[in-house]
Parts: sequence; C-alpha cells; structure tokens
Amino acid sequence: MQGLTDEEVMLEYKQGRIEAMDELLRRYKNPIYHFALRLGISVAEAEEITQEVFLRLHSNKDNYRPCGKFSCWIFSIAHNLCLDKLRKKKWQCLWPRKDDDSEELAEFPSPDPSPQEVVSSNEISYILKDCIQSLPFLQREALILREYQNLDYQEIAKILKKSLGAVKTLIHRARINLKTKLTPYIEELRGG
Repeated sequence: MQGLTDEEVMLEYKQGRIEAMDELLRRYKNPIYHFALRLGISVAEAEEITQEVFLRLHSNKDNYRPCGKFSCWIFSIAHNLCLDKLRKKKWQCLWPRKDDDSEELAEFPSPDPSPQEVVSSNEISYILKDCIQSLPFLQREALILREYQNLDYQEIAKILKKSLGAVKTLIHRARINLKTKLTPYIEELRGG
C-alpha cells in the first residue's frame, strides 16, 4: 500500500480492503490532529475531530470519486468540522479580533536533547505559536494549510471555498503580520 497514491489507497478502501484504512490513518491521523490543534482547538476536541474525519471518510467511502487530490478532500472535511466546533464556541467569525482567538496552545516537542536548547527552543516555539494564534482566523488557517500541511494555493482555495486570489492575499497578509509580530523577538535574539 505504501507505493500507492492517496487516491489509489482510498479506492482500495472503497473496494473493501480494510488495510487501506490503516494506511490512510497512518498518513493522515497526525496531520489532521495537528491541523485542528494549530487552529486553536483543544487537545480533546482535536482528537474528536480527527476521529470524526475518519468516521465520515468511512461513511462516505461509497460516494468518493477521485476527481481531485485526496488531501484536499480530507482536509475539507477537517476544515468543516473545525468550523462547526468553533461556531459552537461562538467565537469564530469571518475576521476575528486578536482576543477572539485566545485558546490554550499545543506544545510541540523539541528535537534537540540539550537542556539549554530545549528551553530556548520551547520559548521560541511558544512565541511563534502565540504569534500564529494572534493572526485573524482565516489568515491563520490559510497559513497553517500552506506551511504545515504543504498544500498548494489551489487546494487551499477549495478547502476554504475562497478564490485563488483571496487565498494568496490571506497567506501574504498572514506572513506580513507574522513578520511584524516576530521582528521584536528576532532583534532581541540578535542582541538589539
């Protein structure tokens, strides 16, 4: 199964090969989970959303048609579930203010075992996550899909149901806002 594309694996699952679901879980469980976390969904809710994505994948397997990239299809499901969760919290809106996005941030483990580097890395990671969390919701979501999930602009446009130009603008503004927010920290690290 590892040599097959995502679309081929999904078609195998559609035809009844149970091990194909194991392969899809292996490929997409963590990316879907981290996508939800990075949008500000709590750990428990991110786990629920991840499970729900695969439940929906299973229930809609007979309707699956490989007319686009599988990653776009599965992240669209995750996107819709995250929006539903955020709407239920009543703080998701089209262009939220900074205070609307406050939520406990997920911690990412540092790959470096040195205690000093771990502390420094955690501080930098926290600053970066805090800055990403402070972006307006649509900018944050577009940036996460681009930078963390490595989706192209066209796929992001499909997921967010926005025009290609709108997605490029969202990502451009997110990068500018992130640069503005991170500049004081970078200057501090450089010594002034």
